[in-house]
Amino acid sequence: MSKSGETMTKPRSERQRFSIGYHLNSWDLTGQPLRPAIKFLAEQGFGWFEILAFTSLSDQYARKYMQLGNQAPMGVTTDTDILRRYALLSEEQTANGIRLSSLYVNAIFTNPVAWEYERDVLVGLARLLKGFGAPVLVLGGGPSEGVAGPHTKQDYVDFCRALEDIGRRTKDLGIDTVYHPHLDTFIERRDQLDRMMDELDTSVAGLCIDPAHLVHTNSDPVDALKTYISAVRYMHFKDSAVDPALKGYDRYAAFCELGAGVVDLPALVDVLLDNDYAGLAIIELDASQKTAEQSALESIAYIRDTLGLVLTPPGAPGRVP
Repeated sequence: MSKSGETMTKPRSERQRFSIGYHLNSWDLTGQPLRPAIKFLAEQGFGWFEILAFTSLSDQYARKYMQLGNQAPMGVTTDTDILRRYALLSEEQTANGIRLSSLYVNAIFTNPVAWEYERDVLVGLARLLKGFGAPVLVLGGGPSEGVAGPHTKQDYVDFCRALEDIGRRTKDLGIDTVYHPHLDTFIERRDQLDRMMDELDTSVAGLCIDPAHLVHTNSDPVDALKTYISAVRYMHFKDSAVDPALKGYDRYAAFCELGAGVVDLPALVDVLLDNDYAGLAIIELDASQKTAEQSALESIAYIRDTLGLVLTPPGAPGRVP
């Protein structure tokens, strides 16, 4: 039998080099306590968790540029609040042996007045990540064409130079900066992704593929992953029940447990395996329509029973000793 034939017959778990974590969104976005959530994830066998940074600049971006529906007035997050948030993550990482993989944060990137503030916030977050031993900083944002109008060539230049600026700074700390194409941001569609990748220096800033966001714009996440796998340093495993009639916040409400939507997750996984991807893949769901715990259990079952993967393969980095 040929080597390729042997590869095809091996179980996915035997070829797997990447660890799988879980995002805290389902608890965090609905105001549920984080301590029991992190403990729950550790008990399921996860070695990694991701969380939103929740900086005021990121929150302002979401309110100004994203179609999230009606929201309560903006609250006040003090420096004490944010430091206590990170202290909680630190304590739970130590107590449960589960590691922070990354922080997700939005910025505008293309506003020269705001950039100095955004850059300093992102550098500060990178230092925090360094202290946690987290390997990745996940960036989202940039004004969408729906808000700012068609992007010009100069817009792409300015956007990519900002990503590279942060990428160089985090690289010095041993942290990968990745950009996450996302609904209501600078990069939503495949054609926009292609233009960004033509301009971006991927030696200093990489890519996070989230298939659920791409399918909402009629973009093929499997083909995007195949095309840009060399620049992919972080993955989100996310699914969605896409309907062309969905508008605004309803697009976000369509996100669902793995296997319950239209994303071709088996094909995505096979691209990762075929290319010996050894980064992290984070299961993500925003606000669960069930309970956060039930949704997590359903996605775990899909990972193990349908995709044939494990949460932490032998030899892969994972839980804190």
